[in-house]
Amino acid sequence: MERFLKKLTDNAPYGVVIFSGEPPKVVYHNKTFEGWGLLEKPFLEKLLALETDEVEFKGRTFRVYTFEEDGKRAFVLEDYTPLKTYQRAKKDFVANVSHELKTPISVIGSAAETLYMEETDPFKRRFLEKILKRTKEMEALVEDLLILAALESKEGKVLWEEVAVKPLVEEVFSNLSEFAEKKGVSLLAEVGLERCLCDRHKVGILLKNLVENAIKYNREGGEVRVRVYREGDFAVFEVADTGIGIPKKHLPLIFERFYRVDKSRSREVRGTGLGLSIVKHIALIHGGRVEVESEEGKGSTFRVYLPLRPSAQNEEGVKEV
Repeated sequence: MERFLKKLTDNAPYGVVIFSGEPPKVVYHNKTFEGWGLLEKPFLEKLLALETDEVEFKGRTFRVYTFEEDGKRAFVLEDYTPLKTYQRAKKDFVANVSHELKTPISVIGSAAETLYMEETDPFKRRFLEKILKRTKEMEALVEDLLILAALESKEGKVLWEEVAVKPLVEEVFSNLSEFAEKKGVSLLAEVGLERCLCDRHKVGILLKNLVENAIKYNREGGEVRVRVYREGDFAVFEVADTGIGIPKKHLPLIFERFYRVDKSRSREVRGTGLGLSIVKHIALIHGGRVEVESEEGKGSTFRVYLPLRPSAQNEEGVKEV
């Protein structure tokens, strides 16, 4: 059996390397690992110091699986460069298309608005209203796609700064107050944290998306309550509503792009379907996470946990505000 397993490992399509001793030395590697040119000292040192499940070397990307037993460390590497290249190409395509669409949609919207202002025929005005409404929806979709594209690129780097939390919440409320009034929803805030180390612009987008959703899917006379407080080593941004709630089976999927809990209701309450995906991405690039609790007919509570201090590699460039 041992000979069979060794032969299987020797000829596996995955790269395998085993270290032993202190300092660690290579005691085994298979043909695939050597064929990929991974026996170079810089890569081996990088592999031993790896803290994630992914490593890049000479233009290739590998997923890494680690095993430890009897003083030995084994690494199994899967080359998924083609998948990574495809994902990158898809993101670039979406970003490029969004940039190309932004200007013509804006021109159509401006032209439709001008025609609407000058038109006196009620029948024609109704059609122009529909054009304006759909154009604004398209503008919002393109804007969200561009935000996601920026977050996934080098522009998605976190610009750490000391942010006064209360003015940030007040700014979000001010921008959404008219929408809340139209829906008959009250906006309430409890800010128990004076300052927070984060990217002000990105966290502003995060809060805006959560509060806007809480208003959108609320009932008339309902409430949206924003709480900011400290919990351990995290600043917690909590947005709770008294709205329609989310069925339990949908909770694991709501942060996926374009995911709709209720497609029939989504036709009534328009949105891009990207807001929660943006929220999750902003939390992740801060080194945080997002959680949700919900009960149908009673409302939902979203909590975003952001570290009070950035990781060591991100601490440079922190500035006072």
